[in-house]
Amino acid sequence: MTENNTPAPRTRAKRELTVRQRPGTVTRFLGEMDRPFLIIVLLLVCIGSIAVFSASYAHSANRYGDSYALARPQLMYVLLGVTAMAVIAAFGPLVLGFLRKAAYPIFFVAIGMNAVVRFIGQNYNGATRWIVIAGIQFQPSEFLKFALVLICATHVVRNRDRMHTFRYGVLPFGVFLLMAVSTTLLQSHLSATIICCIIVYVMMWLGGTGAKFLGAVGALIVAAGVSLVVWGREIIAMVVPHALQRLDVWEDPFSFMSNASGGKGWQPAQSLYAISSGGFWGLGLGQSNQKHGYLPEPYNDYIFAIICEEMGFFGAVLIIGLFAAFAWRGFYIATHSQDKFSSLLVMGIIAHVIIQVILNICVVTNTIPSTGISLPFFSYGGTSLIILLCEMGLVLAVSRYSYTEKA
Repeated sequence: MTENNTPAPRTRAKRELTVRQRPGTVTRFLGEMDRPFLIIVLLLVCIGSIAVFSASYAHSANRYGDSYALARPQLMYVLLGVTAMAVIAAFGPLVLGFLRKAAYPIFFVAIGMNAVVRFIGQNYNGATRWIVIAGIQFQPSEFLKFALVLICATHVVRNRDRMHTFRYGVLPFGVFLLMAVSTTLLQSHLSATIICCIIVYVMMWLGGTGAKFLGAVGALIVAAGVSLVVWGREIIAMVVPHALQRLDVWEDPFSFMSNASGGKGWQPAQSLYAISSGGFWGLGLGQSNQKHGYLPEPYNDYIFAIICEEMGFFGAVLIIGLFAAFAWRGFYIATHSQDKFSSLLVMGIIAHVIIQVILNICVVTNTIPSTGISLPFFSYGGTSLIILLCEMGLVLAVSRYSYTEKA
């Protein structure tokens, strides 16, 4: 009888896996990670870098005498961020294992860093949200958002069978949130406070908190928001004084454009002018009029308005479509991850990014009051971009680790 030398399917799979995992090969680095997600992230980074240069060169030339004054450091942030993303993706199991063990220390470090901003932070454009570490300006609230996702994911994994109870499914999340928002409110950082609240609520939902508790918490949040808007303007003025005027400006930004009102409505009004002048196809890349001294800091929180002006409705839909693809692929990776912790971590990261995208677009279009929310991958800034790309490295690490385990 002739011996059959054909390897069994499992043996063949092991041999193929051995080839793919050969150290030092390009196949090992790219073959295991989720390529569609990587391509989407790189597209967002590239388009965002072009948008920053287009939106900033007029401001840079007028203020610094160098059209590349802001584009150059942004490119450096991109290179640092992409490098960090690649390193984290390459050492995924080690990084994920460390995060799982050090979740609580990381969270408390983030809380401490945000707490000291009030006392040693640097003021920029009337806001004190930055500290300097080793000569590098750093915004701790960006780190806090990730730490909040991490601590919630860790808590859920450790108490997955008890999440339906109030003691484990609601109370710890309330403590985490109270600690976080107490530090962001010290900075009068309303946008970070809002994002932290939404992150915690989403993580409760993903973690399996009982439906009756989720409904009660949601109703409480809505009731508190309505009460503050209708009856609690004095409370808003005491906690976040600048927010009260932003509510008035939001209702009619055009009436707050004069010098008599301090021009508080100038930025949202000019943003609406930029969006409306773009039409369907836009004025063309680099052809924005509003960035020439009309829209303050067009390369930052309101960069989406410049995108709408230069790329039109078509370009805006294209960017939104990329973020939709980003969310779809991110949640696909989360649902196919090899453990609960990795799944929750990826879902929290993706949800945080999408929440920020939605809020930023709502601010730029004056759908909600201005809150100083940046657009991920697009707004100028080193802290947010580098931390964001590190988070993308974690998502890619989960996709690689899951692939290896399933193979």
